[in-house]
Amino acid sequence: MTKLVIINFMKAEIIFIGTELLLGQILNTNAVFLSKELASIGIDCYYQTVVGDNKDRIKASFRAALERADLVITTGGLGPTSDDLTIECWAEFFEKPMIFDEAVLQAVKARFAKANKIMSPSNTKLAYRPESSLVLPNPAGSAPGIIWDVTELYRATSKAKGLNVNSKKLVLTFPGVPREMHAMWKETAIDFLSKEIHTAKKLFYKELKFFGIGESSLAERLQNLLDLEDPTVAPLVSEGECRLRIATKALNQEEAFTKIESIEKQIREKAQEFIYGQDSDTLESVVGKLLFEKQQTLAVAESCTGGLISKRLTDISGSSRYIKFNLVTYSNESKQKFLNVTSQSLESFGAVSEQVALEMAAGIKELAKTNWGMAVTGIAGTEGGTEDKPVGTVYLAIVGENFKEVKKLQLGNRSRSDIRWGTAQEAINWMRQILLSEKN
Repeated sequence: MTKLVIINFMKAEIIFIGTELLLGQILNTNAVFLSKELASIGIDCYYQTVVGDNKDRIKASFRAALERADLVITTGGLGPTSDDLTIECWAEFFEKPMIFDEAVLQAVKARFAKANKIMSPSNTKLAYRPESSLVLPNPAGSAPGIIWDVTELYRATSKAKGLNVNSKKLVLTFPGVPREMHAMWKETAIDFLSKEIHTAKKLFYKELKFFGIGESSLAERLQNLLDLEDPTVAPLVSEGECRLRIATKALNQEEAFTKIESIEKQIREKAQEFIYGQDSDTLESVVGKLLFEKQQTLAVAESCTGGLISKRLTDISGSSRYIKFNLVTYSNESKQKFLNVTSQSLESFGAVSEQVALEMAAGIKELAKTNWGMAVTGIAGTEGGTEDKPVGTVYLAIVGENFKEVKKLQLGNRSRSDIRWGTAQEAINWMRQILLSEKN
């Protein structure tokens, strides 16, 4: 690839092109990826725009982005069909002719040949790009992007309007297909951009994860820290838990660590009992780590959660070292046959009861020959609730060598999926607390 002139910029804007995004037909995962990647190399992104496949609106979004940012990144609209408009819109925006690149066409032909496919004539479109722009190679697909230093072009346009433009302007275009965009970013774009800002401060952050406290309650405890400007402390809500992100810009990791550590210490002093992990930790990964460290095993019997707890625990690589045998026992017959739940308990107390939950936990522990047995039984809805046991009533039980307890949850009249997820959260977190306590 041709060597590019090194420039310095700090502000970026991302434009996501595609009517399918506006219609909600696909999820814009590119926004998450690019936002994180830009932040990781110290480039601020203040605006993101989604625009449909319409030339006038696409060019209007270009104009707004160039006024606000030094780096404009686009995704989508690089394919061979008539509604793939990105490259020609950039050419029209700066009134530059499109040039044909024979090397790109040969690369496209080779890719089709390697896949034993016939290239349609429309793919010749992929070999055209605006004059003076450079190819941004696509190692994972047919459509390349461009890297284009448009500083002088934009300066000339702005001067005619009486505007003074001091910063340089750079355009990068990517396909909308995440796999292709990721490959182009990792193999070409990130190295180039990192060199542009090698003297700039980069963003560093650490996340603390909480369970058992709501966002508003956590904010009340930490309000003085939430008002800080550097480092910043921001609450982030996840499904059934809370997160706090401590972020700062620094020249290196050591400087950032010193700043973040001071704030983390204050947070832990005020809310340590609710912190279960940090960064990539999940409740299930923390439980898995504790079980492995203690060389203990766990078996789970599930009714209302339908295997969700088992899925989450076994999503962790290496979980076979501590998860030996799990069952989903929805019917009373299966509870009796596999877990030795007594007919007397089922008849006297019902399947959703403290007694049945404890018998399920003891039964799965005995069946799997594990250190711990966990069981859940409840009413996930949307039907089946009664006045005594409304929808959202759940019993959790955990049985160990010298431990035998049950919890009753009232999760309210939520959706079926929300009740299942909330039950799994409570169950896994309770296992974590037990493993950390002296009761085991």
